Parts: sequence; structure tokens; C-alpha cells
Amino acid sequence: MIQKELEKIQKKEERFLSESKKEKTGTIQELTEKIEKKIPSKLKETLDTAFYKGFYLIFEKGTAVVEKSFKGEEMALEFKVNDFRVDQSPTRRSLKKMDRLAGKSKSLNSAITTVEGAGLGLLGIGLPDIPVFMGMLMKGIYETAVGYGFDYTKEKERVLILRMIYTALAPEEERRQADLWVEDWISHMEEPDVAYDFDEEVREAASALSFSMMTAKFVQGLPVVGVVGGVTNLMTYRRIIGYAALKYKKRYLRKKRKE
Repeated sequence: MIQKELEKIQKKEERFLSESKKEKTGTIQELTEKIEKKIPSKLKETLDTAFYKGFYLIFEKGTAVVEKSFKGEEMALEFKVNDFRVDQSPTRRSLKKMDRLAGKSKSLNSAITTVEGAGLGLLGIGLPDIPVFMGMLMKGIYETAVGYGFDYTKEKERVLILRMIYTALAPEEERRQADLWVEDWISHMEEPDVAYDFDEEVREAASALSFSMMTAKFVQGLPVVGVVGGVTNLMTYRRIIGYAALKYKKRYLRKKRKE
């Protein structure tokens, strides 16, 4: 059953990596290049900086706030119960219980409400809605991680989160290479001497997020400020969470197979 689930994940990953969306005016890549030329460099720098600061605020001060918006301890306990079931009987039913626990993060509306209620927007990054969107996004990733038994508070785990965000939003021609980048990190992140530049990882993920938001807003003809609540945010959120869920589940199943 574990092998069958891994094969299903591989097929889903292949669909994600080969996904190519078409527009009436040409490919997404052609449209993106046209839009990129029209985006003022100062605006790009402003959003890059806002998301960059946002990641550091979330990691250094905001994680405790985000944790108030979901029941992490209860989820961790439920994971242990589900994990025990899988150990005893790795059936489709026992694995589905695991998926349902990790899939709670897909409830976008409740995520926005709880993060705003926890006061994450008061952290202050410059553009007022960016902290709310990032809090919502990190809440979803944290819930997914806990649902499959991984500790998102460790720095190496945060590097994985940043790489998954970057890869989920990577353009088509870069996506496979970025996915290999994620897989390589998962394979070696437990090694004590594995090298990485955390600040550069933050910058890469921040740039991917800001560019994704800007191009989508320009396509829609909407103002860039006003990130939360739009279709863009829903698509970006679901894309990142969907990709992260595939990687966390794959990592969990590989661990079970090894055990």
C-alpha cells in the first residue's frame, strides 16, 4: 500500500511539473515577459523587501502568533495515533486519516479569519495585507507539516519550506530543476555538515512570491496593494500548499518504507 501511494504521488508530481497553461495571447511565459517589462523596478524592489521582511518576522516573532490560529498540540497527538495505525495496518483507510489531518490547511477562509484574529497584521511590514497573507500561508504549511509528523520550527525545515514555496511558483522552464533542488535538500538535510545560505533562501522565496503576485495582479488589472482576498491569493495559496502536501506525504511514506 505504501508503494502504491508513492506511485500515485509520483504521477501527481509529474502532472504538476509538466503543467502548461495557455492564454489567448500566447503562453504564460510570453505574457509574463511582457508584463515584467511594464512593472516598475522600484515596485518590484518594494514587494521583494516586504516579503523578505515578512519571512523573517514570521520565523523570528510570528510563528508563536500563527500557532495560536491552529491546534498544533492536538494535531501532533492525532498524528501519533494515525502513525500508529499505519504501523499496525498500512491500508488505504489508515493513510486517508493521515491525509485528512494534513489537509485541514486547505480551509482558506478560516485560515484568514483566525490569523487576522490572532493579530498577525499588527507586526507591520509596510504593505498591511502582506503579513496577513503570509501568516495564512505559513499556517497552511505548518498544519501540513504537523499532519505528516514534521517539526517546522527547525532552521533546516524552514529551508525546505522556502524551497517548496519557490518551486511551487517557479516558471515552467525552471520547475523541474527547482523540484530536483527540493528533492536533493530532503535527501541531505539531516546531514550535520550540509551547506546552505539561509538569507539567500529567504530572498529567493520572497522574490518568487512578490513576482507571482505582481504578474497576476497586472493580468487582472487590479492594484498590487490588496493581496488578501483575491483570486490570485487563493490560487497562489492552493498551489503552494498542494505542492508542499505532496512533498511532506512523500517524505513520510519513504520514511515508513525505510522503517
